[in-house]
Amino acid sequence: MAEGKRASLRRLAASLEQQLAEDRLQEGDDWFLVASDWWTRVLDAPPSDESDGQTDDDSEDSDDALQRASRVQNEVLIEPELSSHKRGVAVLKPMLVEGKDYRLVSQRVWNQLSHRFGFDWEISRPVVARGPAKNRVVEVNPVTFQVWAWRTGLEEPVELLDAEQKPLVLNASEKCALSELQLKIWKVAAEEPQLRDMFPDVTEETIDEAVQVCYRTEWDAPWTPLRDAVVSEDRGFQSAKSSEILVESTTVEELQLEQRDYKPGKDKLHHLLVEGREIQAEAWRYTLDVNQLIDAQDTDKKWYESRVIESRGVQVKVHYRGWTAKWDEWLNRTSARIAPLHTKVRNWRDFKIGDEILVGKDVERKSYPEWRIGRVTDTQKSEESDSLRIELEVDGSKQWMDAQDELLCPVGTHKAVNVSTVVKSPVSSSSPGSSYSRYGNNYASEPGRGRPTFEGVVGLRNLGNTCFMNSMLQCMINTAPLRDYFLMRDPDTGSPFFTKEINRDNPLGMKGRMAVDFATLLRKMWSNEFTVVTPTRLKSVIGEYAPQFAGYQQQDSQELMNFLLDGLHEDLNRVKTKPYTKPVERNGRSDPEVAQEEWQQFLRRNDSIIVDNFMGQLRSHVTCSNPDCGNESITFDPYMSLSVPIPNNETVTAQVQLFWANGDIPMKYAMRLPKDNSTLRDAKEELSKLSSIPVSRIFFVEVWNHRILKAYRDSLPIDQIRDRFLHAYELELPVTGYSFSSSSIRPPTGPRRLGTLEPEPVPDKPMHLVELLHQAPVASPVDRRNNADGSDILTDEGYSPKQRKVEVELFNTPLLVSVDRKWTKAQIHKKVWQIVHRLVATKELSEGSGTDFGCGNEQQLPYRLHVTGPNGGSALISDLSRDDEPVDVPDGLNKPFSFTLEWNRNGYQRGYDENSAKRIDLHDSMKSLTISPAADPITLLTCLNKFTEREQLGESDTWYCPKCKNHVRAFKKFDLFSLPKVLIFHLKRFRYAQNSFFLHRDKISTLVDFPIEGLDLSEFVIGSRYDSEPIYDLYAVSEHMGGLGGGHYTAVAKNPVSNRWFNFNDSHTDTTSPENAVSSRAYVLFYIRRDQA
Repeated sequence: MAEGKRASLRRLAASLEQQLAEDRLQEGDDWFLVASDWWTRVLDAPPSDESDGQTDDDSEDSDDALQRASRVQNEVLIEPELSSHKRGVAVLKPMLVEGKDYRLVSQRVWNQLSHRFGFDWEISRPVVARGPAKNRVVEVNPVTFQVWAWRTGLEEPVELLDAEQKPLVLNASEKCALSELQLKIWKVAAEEPQLRDMFPDVTEETIDEAVQVCYRTEWDAPWTPLRDAVVSEDRGFQSAKSSEILVESTTVEELQLEQRDYKPGKDKLHHLLVEGREIQAEAWRYTLDVNQLIDAQDTDKKWYESRVIESRGVQVKVHYRGWTAKWDEWLNRTSARIAPLHTKVRNWRDFKIGDEILVGKDVERKSYPEWRIGRVTDTQKSEESDSLRIELEVDGSKQWMDAQDELLCPVGTHKAVNVSTVVKSPVSSSSPGSSYSRYGNNYASEPGRGRPTFEGVVGLRNLGNTCFMNSMLQCMINTAPLRDYFLMRDPDTGSPFFTKEINRDNPLGMKGRMAVDFATLLRKMWSNEFTVVTPTRLKSVIGEYAPQFAGYQQQDSQELMNFLLDGLHEDLNRVKTKPYTKPVERNGRSDPEVAQEEWQQFLRRNDSIIVDNFMGQLRSHVTCSNPDCGNESITFDPYMSLSVPIPNNETVTAQVQLFWANGDIPMKYAMRLPKDNSTLRDAKEELSKLSSIPVSRIFFVEVWNHRILKAYRDSLPIDQIRDRFLHAYELELPVTGYSFSSSSIRPPTGPRRLGTLEPEPVPDKPMHLVELLHQAPVASPVDRRNNADGSDILTDEGYSPKQRKVEVELFNTPLLVSVDRKWTKAQIHKKVWQIVHRLVATKELSEGSGTDFGCGNEQQLPYRLHVTGPNGGSALISDLSRDDEPVDVPDGLNKPFSFTLEWNRNGYQRGYDENSAKRIDLHDSMKSLTISPAADPITLLTCLNKFTEREQLGESDTWYCPKCKNHVRAFKKFDLFSLPKVLIFHLKRFRYAQNSFFLHRDKISTLVDFPIEGLDLSEFVIGSRYDSEPIYDLYAVSEHMGGLGGGHYTAVAKNPVSNRWFNFNDSHTDTTSPENAVSSRAYVLFYIRRDQA
């Protein structure tokens, strides 16, 4: 019977193999993953000796045997914490290899397997066509998105979880249309109620109007609406309708997301955000600043590019570009006549050769320019920035102008005086453009074979957005130790020496293919037979090793370098079988002893030409920030390059108006803070130094329209503050000692996780912090304050359901009052009087009014004090008396409230001291506003000092202390324990900066000065394996110019044979001087130790 089972399985396996040999990949079909170990165990199980020679049995036992065999077990392939049976989402583990980990089977083969055996997980993947040749492949690793949500009331997006408390994820093919992707999300919403609960009023008919779907390319990158992501400069932005067409026709692939399938767990997830449109729809209006460009509509209902030239509260003054100043006008920030730049006006300043444009020229004795039609004859893009200059031919003469010049306008804006003399000349479709993406269009006509002018100075063809790879390869090709190693031949056999060290059995490598293809490229470039070579094969194998480089998207040269060095190391690792190693225990030993043992442990598993030349050792020292713990962890880790930060010496100036707790005249301060990463916490600490108020008693709020809109959180970046002007209040107690009368002054906390129904308990604190508003006497109640019999509608003892409704006109800056809930009415009045008495005229000033204003028993108050709803809403207790009796003050949580001072007419006219109300004392720090400190030059050693300085980890980057068992903001310090022969510095030019509403990625273009010769790192090395001095000389630089999206990579390198310096720009090469290597384009620096050169 057992032999019959084996025979049935063998027969089935042979049939399935035959079917797989016949089946072809067809675009749009689904193929399925089957775990290799299950296939081998069940279908490829070797037959027993007794079965040899026996005839296959077709008895009824066959089907029974198949049904009783183990079901298809694919769980070993998936990440269970991210996968869902219910949604049919199977997220694969990282770095799975076809054949070794899984087999791909066609639909009909899977149907047979699933029908006869059953399965735990069905893993289907689509067949897609890639590349210009439309090669059909199974997309084993689709893009995996995690769904987030954000709506009004949440401070930031929240992570959505399904019923099993797993992240809500979905898979999307690279060929999936964005419209289909949005539909997938709403189908998920129908199945998972959490998303529906976030937007309960949204229906299928109102989805587009109520919510939008956004994505982000990095964890800290800004959320970008899918609709905006696909409106490229090439396609232009014409209308919402054209944008919808693009969403329909654009695929996930065109989002240019980085490849993440090689990462474990949640690190592989990309992010989608379902966002209520009210979140960011109007946010840009309140962040408009002077010199910001927008689109604006004039009184003739025509839209123009415009510039904000003044800002005053809710209004901005707009200048229509290309028009004289007499047309400038003030517009409200909420006006429908302003819009974000290039949403109403096309981006006509993206000039191409042959474009016609109006060129203005100032004319003597005229208040307006004279306009002529000109033609663009050349373009020049700055290497230092994204600025564009254009050469214009106007009436036979040529001139260069900045593309952003005010004296340029689209044809038809003004009447041209030379319209009859202009001759339109057709522009050839082959005319060069201004975009770096056009590099390589004419490579087919360039010679590839031939003797180069200088040995080893050979260009690399751009295969399509591969300038990043070409730049890094030129640096590697000119690395002397690598060149010598790959050109060296075995003296006995004459074959390339490196082939003896290829490790074809290393599962972490590429079976030697990475080394062979790199060596082939290097040997061709040093053969003196080529002027240009094509790195197609090397790009292909790099794409297999690191899938994010498989396509033709612009990538990062430094990231490619890391993968290339790592791949070469694994392919050339001299350790054939890696032994198990135990963690090194310190046991009271010195740093050199521990470091040496850790290095030897590393060498037991890693030994290659890369380790010999590129690997150093870093000392990492982490100290627990818990004062009762102080635990320290010191480790010694290998490194191949050093990513050093570029200190940003730029500063921003903020002004703070401080209101004292005792009611004294407010004081204005100025403070200068670092531009990068400065938060309100930094502002508080600076204000504390200037004012001598403890940080815990300083309270920052946002004031708008005479009300407090919200209390600021300490982590808020200073750049998010409107006009960088802050209102601060001195508190009598630390902020943690208060209950808060309303949500507008309650310090913000993080959003609660889904499923949290009850609010967090608020400690029962006796002291309230209450907002105090000023109401002008011109406001009149809609219903009278008193009944006909003179009694109050609302009594002090309780709250009537008939709330007082008041037309409130507020003035002055709101104040904050500290009130004990056990105080009497008289005590509350005294406290209020203490902080407002400076606003009341003295007896001398009010002489002749017949009134002595004050809070004494015999004195009259110039105002009435009401307990109102938050921000001066309906009255809860009207006209609080000054009796020495208790008052039932609301708790602030279930019934929020504020205080409102209603100044009566006589009190306002006779008792309100307007001069005193406007008086603000200026602190000496305000003088610093006119002084701009000179920025210190930044050098490579400055960056290295920043890299090695002790720093405290951030709130989102905590360290788990094994001693006190807490996640803490530990202190961390790096030191260079040893240096390699080839030392690589990565200047961290790309960063995430906080703008007014979200994070965005930008580039630091600051010049970092670095030595060409004689980089002495003696002061930085605390231990070394080498006897020679750590003196290094520069030999190569990978450069990046331009912006993030349309940037371009080049290289500057010193030829190790001729010792001359050369520029490398894809296929183009030319000589240069070493001084030209030092520029703001420098991105990755290559140094070699002097004793190795």
